[in-house]
Amino acid sequence: MIRILVALAAAICFASSAASAGQDNIHFLVGMPDAKLNLAAKMAGNLNGVMQRCRLMPTEDGKAIIAVPVLLYEGIEKHLTPNPPKFRKAIRTYERAYAMAVQRAGNCQAEKAKYPGLYR
Repeated sequence: MIRILVALAAAICFASSAASAGQDNIHFLVGMPDAKLNLAAKMAGNLNGVMQRCRLMPTEDGKAIIAVPVLLYEGIEKHLTPNPPKFRKAIRTYERAYAMAVQRAGNCQAEKAKYPGLYR
């Protein structure tokens, strides 16, 4: 499941270089099932929180996952999503996961070992 989300996020990240592609990516997120979108948002929150707390650098796959909350916020702020409640719920999931990851009292090496492909 994680590999699917990593591949999904990588596709979103690489395709988001053009402005029209960004809008296409937002529409792609709208078409995702709620559970999968919330899981991607949760992974992004954990990744960003651990990166801040442990001062880790992301790999290319990690950078792709970071693109998910950027697209969520952009979709809401620029009114690009036809389903704002879905994006707001995913943003809340992201923010909750981020807050928990930053406050979690854990070993940074253990955090890195959970997802070795996401951190350098």
